[in-house]
Amino acid sequence: MAIPNGTSGASPADSARRIKESATTVIDRTRRAAAGKAQEGVQQLASSVRSATSALRRAASDVEGDSGWIGNVLRKSADAIEGAARTIGEGDVSRVVNEVNGFARRRPALFLGASFVAAFALARVAKAAMEQDGAGL
Repeated sequence: MAIPNGTSGASPADSARRIKESATTVIDRTRRAAAGKAQEGVQQLASSVRSATSALRRAASDVEGDSGWIGNVLRKSADAIEGAARTIGEGDVSRVVNEVNGFARRRPALFLGASFVAAFALARVAKAAMEQDGAGL
């Protein structure tokens, strides 16, 4: 029996099944690629966090003589950031967000103070790094 209009004889259901399988394959590949990129991002974040926490601890040591409480806040901030980074490295970003939100709700003044001090310390470290880069030219 001849097939009219030169079609391959595939039924609409077969065509729909093949399209669905192709779409599923593309989605699976995309999902794997996204997971790989996310893991790379987590590794880069972990490296950046290690640098930032080291900088916070150095800043804490620098200001300890003048302002002991700032040094203490900087160390506690570095510990908290390190803990969050460890949790992110374990793949549970939502848990980190929930923990930070919970901490901010329980101790808003400390959270804001630590955020301010951490920003100040990071600005100080960045300034020192820029000055060091300028001196090395």
